[in-house]
Amino acid sequence: MNNQQELQEALAQKTLAQKAQSLNVMTLPLHGERLIEASAGTGKTYTIAGLYLRLLLGHGGANGHSRPLTVDEILVVTFTEAATAELRDRIRGRIVEVRHAFIVGESADPFIGELLAQVSDHEGAKHLLLQAIRQMDEAAIYTIHGFCQRMLKEHAFESGSYFETEFITDEIPIRQQAIEDFWREQFYHKNDEGDYALAKLVRGYWSSPEKLLGQLRGYLTNPFLTLQAPFSDLPLKESLAKMITAINDFKQQWQKSE
Repeated sequence: MNNQQELQEALAQKTLAQKAQSLNVMTLPLHGERLIEASAGTGKTYTIAGLYLRLLLGHGGANGHSRPLTVDEILVVTFTEAATAELRDRIRGRIVEVRHAFIVGESADPFIGELLAQVSDHEGAKHLLLQAIRQMDEAAIYTIHGFCQRMLKEHAFESGSYFETEFITDEIPIRQQAIEDFWREQFYHKNDEGDYALAKLVRGYWSSPEKLLGQLRGYLTNPFLTLQAPFSDLPLKESLAKMITAINDFKQQWQKSE
């Protein structure tokens, strides 16, 4: 790397550092696109619950929405079923905790204390949070695949999908079944010389279906993979017999030329 490249990289890192800001749940704009970077154990669930409460209360002024949002207008998407259940419980519990603080007028929690100070209409806040508690069973908190499945079902005509579309999150059993079916259909011989020759050849490369699947696994997950070799319409046994015949013909011609 030359000096000019090093200088450009240093300037890029400096620019990125200048743009990056420490997260403040109370002042983060609630419109537009925002990227939050966080490591494990840094309070992501706490932050999401805080942003959720701000949306329910219509908090934020110019950085918020023009009106408070209802539970069914807020979408939260995460990765696993366990994370979904945890988010739902934590958000519900946080709403109950904040509503209680608005009732008693105080809280030792710094975040809730700021909400109490910045939200002037405490009666209105109590009413909004009570409605949110009653609606929590309708809260749009999903896994990614769960949300996609819901959208496909609700908009089946627009998306051209089936009403009973099933999302498969683990392809391993399907791949295993496919490779075993292929192995049985193509490589099990039936006391036929051609079948036996093919089975013997294949076992020289892969001793079991699992070995073959292990070698293919890297190709199956490559989105940029394209097949360039022409395919034969013949079954594997006939293709093998054709290749053996061609090899034998070549050997005979070679021997005749000596």
